[in-house]
Amino acid sequence: MIRSLSILLIVFAFAAPLTAWSEPIRIGGTTSVRDSGLLDALQTAFSEDTGRDMQFIVGGTGRVLKLLEAQDVSGALVHDTRSELALVDGGGAARRLDVMRNDYIILGPREVNVPAEAVPLLQELAATRLAFVSRGDNSGTHKAELRLWQAAQIDVATKAARRWYRKSGTGQGATLNIAASLDAFVLADGATWLAFENKADLRPKGCFGDALKNVYGVLVGYDDQAVDADGALFAQWLTGPGQAVIAAFKIGDMAPFAPLSDMQREGPMPTAEAFCSG
Repeated sequence: MIRSLSILLIVFAFAAPLTAWSEPIRIGGTTSVRDSGLLDALQTAFSEDTGRDMQFIVGGTGRVLKLLEAQDVSGALVHDTRSELALVDGGGAARRLDVMRNDYIILGPREVNVPAEAVPLLQELAATRLAFVSRGDNSGTHKAELRLWQAAQIDVATKAARRWYRKSGTGQGATLNIAASLDAFVLADGATWLAFENKADLRPKGCFGDALKNVYGVLVGYDDQAVDADGALFAQWLTGPGQAVIAAFKIGDMAPFAPLSDMQREGPMPTAEAFCSG
């Protein structure tokens, strides 16, 4: 829980004169925020609203959470709720708030017919040894993928799985490029897929299942005894005025992220189901 000192520090982050700061606020965040193009919109609006610049340190969720715990960044915008809550409960961060959501989708070669439900699809891949490329980088997407394999009761760590299951050890864009070159299956978030240019023969294949929901959270640095004022400023803005920026952001005619504090939005959000049906 945030104690009274932490709450006062959050208030202080907004009450103190903006001229008191000159250094950029360092925020760790996931590749999907950058690769989708949302980062540019957030940085511009945040600077206009607060008078502060925001430096975004990009990495997988696991790496970013380590940076936050080590106090190398003031806040984090990531998407693995279990890991985020565990860090707060363990005293490695002061607070976590929901920010936005979208869906994951499983992509694969155009001509390959597989079930549209995520879990049966993965079971079919394992049974037929169709190639799958994993990020394998401890990112939020990688962790979501591993939970899907667990739900499918498939152990991808076995020697037999090495014949068809490969780890890229890279970010989402690079992993998509590898999957496209190999005609392999891959898990990606909808926003990155919309912005991805090298789609090649990849098409949405697995679009149904509750496990495909993808929630992003913002975390504030320090523990429950103290709050990083820079991180608090960013979190307060992101869950306040920043929600309108998220709602207005589009790729083509699609708004790829749904702000969780305000579900009123312009245009359809590309849910996983929409990718398969469209």
